[in-house]
Amino acid sequence: MNINGTYKTQHGELSIAQNGDNITATYQENGVCSGKLIGNKVEGIWKNKKDQGLFEWIFDDKGNFSGKYKSGIEKGPMRGKWDGKAIDSILHESDAEVREKDKVEIILSGRIPKYYFGKVKESFQEELQDVLSIADESIETEQDFLRLLLSTTLEDKDTERENFTNLIALSELEDKCPNFYALYQEILEYDLDHFGLYDALFDTADYWAGGTGFITFFEDDCSIQILVNGKEIHKSSSFGDFSKVVKGYHTEDTPVDEFENKIFDTLKAFIRKNSGEFGLPDDLGVGINKEGVMFCEAWFSPQAFEEISDRDFSITIMHDDIIDYSYYLEVENFNLSKLLFLSHANYGDFRGNSLTTIANYMFYDNELVLPDESWHRDKGIELEYESRDINLDFLLNG
Repeated sequence: MNINGTYKTQHGELSIAQNGDNITATYQENGVCSGKLIGNKVEGIWKNKKDQGLFEWIFDDKGNFSGKYKSGIEKGPMRGKWDGKAIDSILHESDAEVREKDKVEIILSGRIPKYYFGKVKESFQEELQDVLSIADESIETEQDFLRLLLSTTLEDKDTERENFTNLIALSELEDKCPNFYALYQEILEYDLDHFGLYDALFDTADYWAGGTGFITFFEDDCSIQILVNGKEIHKSSSFGDFSKVVKGYHTEDTPVDEFENKIFDTLKAFIRKNSGEFGLPDDLGVGINKEGVMFCEAWFSPQAFEEISDRDFSITIMHDDIIDYSYYLEVENFNLSKLLFLSHANYGDFRGNSLTTIANYMFYDNELVLPDESWHRDKGIELEYESRDINLDFLLNG
């Protein structure tokens, strides 16, 4: 099967070069994939400056593929989605139709927090108390131990791994906590990063349209820039300024004019399209900025999170990143009024700071849009275990 070519994916354009059964591919600025083609399936390893992991693509008879991926090169469930459509397969459109499609890039950048949610896997739950019985007295709680374990996969991992062995007797760990001992040996043998640790230690949400256990908080101090066909139609400004509302509407209101009828129809279509996966309520309100962009704050609970939203054994890890998120669209006659930013209503109590969360998700024409990430550096990674208010259940349900 010949799969040479360029593909449009949710992670940007992907260029595949095939040499017999060997496959190499590039994506974004620094992404590289290598793998083997067996039949119509490619399996291999992806890498970029920040991370690496496994992927799998399955090609159909038109050359398009459906795929999945995970962080970390150890075997495990692949919950990320990576689908591709061969560029050639969309060239049946006339030149006029192709020219009508606007290429849009919406960039949100700055210091942007991202939270990872999960539960400690059952096999490790049973050993947490035993760990405390053999640990140095400075490790007072299960959270202390989990933070210590996480530190062995972060930037100062060499120092922290030495610290780990000073605080935890490995011979006793092997005897009393074989699962944690095996995990620590895996950290050393494979030089696991924190994403690999998450995959091994925690249960998280199965893949869904919004991600694999992460929720990102775009607050008013990050910046937004919008380009259409390479031209800047909204110069970089604070997200807070961009989101200033000039009008509001709620689906429980009775439309009084053509404008409100349009908003009503848009919101009802948005609910119908996304209520199943996102757990949206039957009624929603929006604020609308001067450019017609909609901002919706609501209580909703994505179904994929149901199994991990229990507060027992819950893990919350905050990544405080300096990062760019680029949303790419290719649509006919791009219209700002088709943009909708959705945020969780309990962001204020959950985040506990003075900043306003403008969005957790972005939609265009009622379709969720997933961004490419260009990570620059992190300002810290913090872990909370069985926290009263820094957990997924509190965010979703209060």
